[in-house]
Amino acid sequence: MHMSKEEKLRQLEAEAKACKRCRLHKTRTNVVFGSGPADAEIMLLGEGPGFMEDKSGAPFVGAAGKNLDSLLQTAGLKREDVYITNIVLCRPPQNRDPLPDEIESCKCFLEGHISVIKPKFIITLGRVAARTLLGRYVTMGREHGKLLDCTYAGTDFKLYLTYHPAAALYGAEAKQRLQADFKKLGQRIKSIR
Repeated sequence: MHMSKEEKLRQLEAEAKACKRCRLHKTRTNVVFGSGPADAEIMLLGEGPGFMEDKSGAPFVGAAGKNLDSLLQTAGLKREDVYITNIVLCRPPQNRDPLPDEIESCKCFLEGHISVIKPKFIITLGRVAARTLLGRYVTMGREHGKLLDCTYAGTDFKLYLTYHPAAALYGAEAKQRLQADFKKLGQRIKSIR
């Protein structure tokens, strides 16, 4: 029997909700699996759920999520047209960065997302997401706004590096860089589509 992309994602989500591979399952309220169309051309990838996301079970719903919606508009995109998920699907305590073993434990879900959806573009939101896909250290100050060829989970795509939307909540300079990156992203997507 051939499963649709939606069915494959639902199966992966059921596995994620039952997951106890790392310590984060002990403190989560909800697994924040992801949202968006299963056939999305564009995937946004953050590092992990925050407080509001853990409570709601949906990605990017707090202040950073409102900022992300505005940034997507800058790029000529709508939230309902993109797929949004994170490197880890459970909230790290106090919103700390996910630890290497937590990222490794959750890798099967990231690989599952990418291999099912097969996006043409992945936009990494922050250095943790960029480092995970590239397999190397990333200095966002030098590398933001770059469009790279990438292969992950057997899928080829264009990888676009930018800051996490939460960065804009802490300073005007980061907010300007994010807006410029998303404006450039909109132009890049139009030129490649």
